[in-house]
Amino acid sequence: MKGFAKLFHGLDSETKTNARLDLLVDYITKSDPQDAIWVCWFLSGNRIKGAIKVSELRAFASEKSGFAKWMLEECHDRVGDLAETISLLIGNGVKKYNGSLYEVVERFIEPMVYMNTAERRERVFEAWALLGEKELLPFHKLLTGGFRMGVSKGNLCKALARVGNVEPAIIAQRLAGSWSPRSLSLEQILNPVEKDDRLCKPFPFCLAHPLQEKVENLGLVGDWQVEWKWDGIRAQLICQGGTSMLWSRGDESVGHSFPEILEAGKWLPGDLCLDGEILAWGKEGLRSFSCLQKRLGRKEPGPTILKREPVRFQAYDLLRLNGEDLRGLSLQERRDRLEKICSSLPREFPLGLSPILKDDQWTELAKVREESRDRGVEGFMLKKKDSPYESGRVKGSWYKWKIDPYLADMVVVSAQLGHGKRSNLYSDYSLAVLDASGELQTVAKAYSGLTDKEIEQVDRYVRKNITGKFGPVRSIRPGLVFEIAFEGIRSSGRHKSGVALRFPRISRWRKDKKVEEVDTLETIRGFAGMNESLKTANGMKVDQDGNLLLF
Repeated sequence: MKGFAKLFHGLDSETKTNARLDLLVDYITKSDPQDAIWVCWFLSGNRIKGAIKVSELRAFASEKSGFAKWMLEECHDRVGDLAETISLLIGNGVKKYNGSLYEVVERFIEPMVYMNTAERRERVFEAWALLGEKELLPFHKLLTGGFRMGVSKGNLCKALARVGNVEPAIIAQRLAGSWSPRSLSLEQILNPVEKDDRLCKPFPFCLAHPLQEKVENLGLVGDWQVEWKWDGIRAQLICQGGTSMLWSRGDESVGHSFPEILEAGKWLPGDLCLDGEILAWGKEGLRSFSCLQKRLGRKEPGPTILKREPVRFQAYDLLRLNGEDLRGLSLQERRDRLEKICSSLPREFPLGLSPILKDDQWTELAKVREESRDRGVEGFMLKKKDSPYESGRVKGSWYKWKIDPYLADMVVVSAQLGHGKRSNLYSDYSLAVLDASGELQTVAKAYSGLTDKEIEQVDRYVRKNITGKFGPVRSIRPGLVFEIAFEGIRSSGRHKSGVALRFPRISRWRKDKKVEEVDTLETIRGFAGMNESLKTANGMKVDQDGNLLLF
């Protein structure tokens, strides 16, 4: 546990990627493999859920420290992180516990999931009596499920690749999908022999960079494959031996929500893996993302919802065929094979091929791109025809050429403390616009887009202008105006304002604007009406030649 605590604090204090990789490599090389596999599991985004309730932990910490709950709340408000607050309040000297990470997990954290409050109290107090000050913070992070160490899954794969002298892509494949430290060992992850015994697991996704230069700088149009950027859920459809699985980008198996796609996969030839997009798609063609949301999270959608909210898997890449890994081939070669597979599929099939847009000039494509919002898509995907399928976000091969977002001026009406390095700063904001009566109506939440310096300035304003407390939320005196960018709007009965925004983020701080100059709810609702009508009534349709039609 001491070695893990040292790694935790080292990663937390380091800001350079290479230094963090060195720390990981050193830890994995020198630590107990049983500890290392738990670290890999946690850094892959997994958590032990339900070990303890936050209210229970607060009560135990209050009892142990002797501080009243209201005082603990005040400390939490100042520190910004509950795990760190409790660690500071109950830390009382260095202990001599030499147990390993996996022993702490198996002795203290995992059993608490099945305990009652009294049993949890006893187990937490036992842990507090054994762990030293350095171990308390990572222990509380693991206990509450708020474990963050600033290391991406991609960097974890790079560190493991350095330890085992194995390609990062192979490491990423072995860590993909659902696994546990008891089902997968460090030795299996680092095995230099590339044995593909996880055929029903997804490949690491290839991701695109936003296009931040003039499109003409990319060279000849003919060197690039141009596709629509679909507004759906990125996924991989894996078919093997009559079994199909559907994996999201978050390494979640989502096939239970889309059984018609799994059924369609059984009719595809050979064992294969397709990369593509899950879309809301009816007889009229592409439908809005809000229609797709009605299918999310449903483990067994009934016949009514299947009929009312149909979906389609739009395939745009072929990663494996008959057991052969095709990722090293060029995009053009993969596309040729994919077209042969999809050529015999009927049009009504819930699986199809993402069409390619063909033009000789970037200027002509730019004109078509302006129709994206009318067509219900987000712009273009630009993919180099000679590019292999690489893991992660690799610049130069794939770009997303998106349309400009919607923009609206809004005022901050409440704030919450952030997470991680921002846990002691008010960096999460609720934003409002003016309704017809001149009252402010909250329409969005945003927490990205400001610089660190700007966040500190906003934090000072928030602390001086708090007008009320509602749990972790602090209502503030209106005075901060931000320009908010967002990708789409839809009507919503769950929000008092009647609208919900997609991917809202701060575009800039409008210090030149007063509160009474922010946009109105009528304007936002106007966007929503336009956005919904275009995406539902004017959906995307494909003709017999694979061309997309607007009707």
